[in-house]
Amino acid sequence: MNNDLLLIKDFSKLTGLSRKALYIYDEHNILNPVFIHPDNDYRYYDKNQLLTAKRINLLKQAGFTLNDISKIIHRKLSDDEINNLIEEKLQLEMNKIKEANQAINKLKELNHPIAILNNEVNEDYLESLIVYEYELLPNENICVALNNSEEMINELNVKKNEKIIKYKMTDNKIHPVSIALPLENQELNQSGVTRYFGFQTQKFFCEIDPYQEESVLRINEIMKNNELELSEPYIYERILTPDDYLYSSKRLSEFIFPSKY
Repeated sequence: MNNDLLLIKDFSKLTGLSRKALYIYDEHNILNPVFIHPDNDYRYYDKNQLLTAKRINLLKQAGFTLNDISKIIHRKLSDDEINNLIEEKLQLEMNKIKEANQAINKLKELNHPIAILNNEVNEDYLESLIVYEYELLPNENICVALNNSEEMINELNVKKNEKIIKYKMTDNKIHPVSIALPLENQELNQSGVTRYFGFQTQKFFCEIDPYQEESVLRINEIMKNNELELSEPYIYERILTPDDYLYSSKRLSEFIFPSKY
């Protein structure tokens, strides 16, 4: 028998294509054995087919379909058409990488808050923060106010990176008084621009339902369970949930209490 012929098992090892894959490529007339023994149905490939097989394997690993591989191998496409096909595939894979990186970044953002969602006390000194403060009207809906505050920030042409709801305790009752958006541009001379924090705090991470006004209930619960004494009559809720889920049935928040000690 011709010394240039290789049994399918040997051809498979040299090319990285499984025997099952070689059967499939034969069925689709992409890569056929040059000889099938009539007595035992052993399949043989020529050594000259090794380069073609390795090219097929490369196209397969790049995610090309059987139809695409057949067209490329049998030169049914021009060089320009092949290049366009490769560019499309490249762009598709780059988009997948971009989406994967975005998902990884979101998971990193949530990792720390989720890890301490059990409400363990976290004491910290918060640096002073410049914000644009949107004062709430009596009985104004928080979700509507969040939208309104964003519209005003867009008009001011400044960037925001988080949202903070400010609550006030009056006669042992807690009610929201304003929404603040931290500013990256600290040189604005506008009414509504003020400073938050610059004091020692105690912080708690919680999941709440914004539509059921759970924030006030959770603030009362935290203060009661931890016997907190405040250095000022204000409590702050820093919203940690990404904007896409801001108004979902659950949002992740950090509640900030000015510490008296």
